[in-house]
Amino acid sequence: MIQKSKFKIQKIFSRFTVHGSRFTVLLLFTFYFSLFTVSGCGYTIQTRADLPFDAIAVGTIENRTREPKLEDMFSKAMAETFAEYGFRVNPSARYRLEGAITKFELKPLTEVDLVATQYEVVIKANFRLIDTVSGAATPLIAESPFITSFSSIGRLENVLAQKEVSTAIAMKNLAQEVARRIIYR
Repeated sequence: MIQKSKFKIQKIFSRFTVHGSRFTVLLLFTFYFSLFTVSGCGYTIQTRADLPFDAIAVGTIENRTREPKLEDMFSKAMAETFAEYGFRVNPSARYRLEGAITKFELKPLTEVDLVATQYEVVIKANFRLIDTVSGAATPLIAESPFITSFSSIGRLENVLAQKEVSTAIAMKNLAQEVARRIIYR
């Protein structure tokens, strides 16, 4: 049985040989497959050399909500995200990101016995990228909502802890979107 299947495979391979070399066929197949995979899907490989600039400063982030410390959470998330995307964070960089967090809501989604058990964190913000040399400002995101939900039952401390985690996740999502807008603008 094994001999028959081995013979069939050899017979199939022998049909596709080029100048008697199976390795050549495999190499050509791999090359064309890679070429079509990379060029045909619409994705490109981004490197540090493809970034519009190499350093950025995180300027003033204003918190226009009643939720405390959002500007600190966002500044930290933005600095981490810029580093992940290949930007250096430097206070004297030519380009500076500034903006304002304009909306923060904690909405109950589900309730059981008049107690909310699932919540939604909604954050909206406006940002601009400022070229400190020319003074030109480019708006990046205008009132884009970022929604994260979480479930929590039990004590109030559990709800507040889950709210903090979800807020941090929403800030990270917002920072990633801002970095993507800068790279692909």
